[in-house]
Amino acid sequence: MNRQELLERVDTIVIIMMENRSFDHLLGTLCQPQFGGRTDIDGVKSLLDPDSANPAGDSTLVFPFITRDGPLTNDLPHERDNVAIQLASSNITGGPTMTGFVKAYEQATGTSGVDEPPPMGLLTPQDLPTTSFLAREYAVCDRWFSPIPASTQPNRLMAVSGFTERDHTLSGLLPNQETLFQWLDAHQVRWRVYSAGLSFFTLMPRMWPELLTDRFRRLPQLSFDFVHEPDATRPNVIVVEPDYDDSPVHLNGHACDNHPPVPMSFGEAFVRQVYEALTSSPDRWRRTVMIVTYDEHGGFYDHVPPLRVPCPPPPGTDYPPFETTGVRVPGIVASPLVQRGVAKHAQLDHTSILALLAERFGQPGESYSAAVAARATAGIASVSAVLDSGPPRSDVPRIPPAAITGSASLKTWAEPVNAMSHCFASAIEQFAEAHGSDALAKYPEIAHWLSP
Repeated sequence: MNRQELLERVDTIVIIMMENRSFDHLLGTLCQPQFGGRTDIDGVKSLLDPDSANPAGDSTLVFPFITRDGPLTNDLPHERDNVAIQLASSNITGGPTMTGFVKAYEQATGTSGVDEPPPMGLLTPQDLPTTSFLAREYAVCDRWFSPIPASTQPNRLMAVSGFTERDHTLSGLLPNQETLFQWLDAHQVRWRVYSAGLSFFTLMPRMWPELLTDRFRRLPQLSFDFVHEPDATRPNVIVVEPDYDDSPVHLNGHACDNHPPVPMSFGEAFVRQVYEALTSSPDRWRRTVMIVTYDEHGGFYDHVPPLRVPCPPPPGTDYPPFETTGVRVPGIVASPLVQRGVAKHAQLDHTSILALLAERFGQPGESYSAAVAARATAGIASVSAVLDSGPPRSDVPRIPPAAITGSASLKTWAEPVNAMSHCFASAIEQFAEAHGSDALAKYPEIAHWLSP
């Protein structure tokens, strides 16, 4: 879809970014006969393919295997050095072989010869009612990669800025990089964030004043707003956030971001809630593009090598440059502007969303930024490559109303256990200190964490 078509047919872009799952882990089984037989999707066609096997420390080969959704015993390794092990670049070709996922897991957990190690597990549509519905009714992007082979903070910074001042997830507050929100403000584009829990942007001090405004709202408000808000004030760009497992405060008693060890079921219910809110207004839905993807692969296996897309550090930082994208992640575009049940093979990453924003809301020929333009030159397309020309579909597929079941420990707060959760805890404390009663009035739940 070209820029003129975007101007004529797209009013609202909705962005949902979940946590830490790979494409093969969630969607790789769709190409197998018993799970739909999608010949258009590049997934794991055979569980016995020797090219998919990963060697374990006891010299056995571990093949991908079918697993069921449920709480995992632990998180999987996915920092920059872990990902380098997982990619297992060949000494001969220099390219990734994608055979180090078990090795990285065993090194991080101090185990060897684990029966069915979690990185190699593949989920099926049975346990992914919302994801499999969206894949069946809309467009699967089977060449969507995390921008860099690193962890949550660097990839989310790439997603919201097009560059990152960090190459690891650290316990301190995030750098005050410019984000898509400043870009949208400069282009006079209305935006809003709806959150099921505390926002990721709590970690960025420059966003604290915005957190106190009506631009940041609770998730239950989305359904009413999307149906009833006047055109003059409704946002053109909507970011919808899950309740992050790394946050020490949970507004609904449990996380729903799909970050291991959290099961997928709560995230499936969250995405269904968002989809149902957006489709409750068929007229507005006809001009809406909903994008669902994952910040990075979280240590789970994928068989497709990353793309050779260089990513140098921005001025003022000194980490080693990245030479490739990260591992492939799930990407789904749900909209009346895509055909039913298609797979799109355009090379995409999270900066593809920023490129879409520039095409739709920028001036003719304007790039989002020099960094995003450089990635486009290296082969990363805009999400507009996924959208189809022609009139929008008139049907509004409905998700079956069957209950989504899952188990998790309910908690209103939890002690930090890793760098990301320490980052959240520090941000909450400093946000409350900086904004006092205003912060507590908007987010009373953080008082649980602040209480002595």
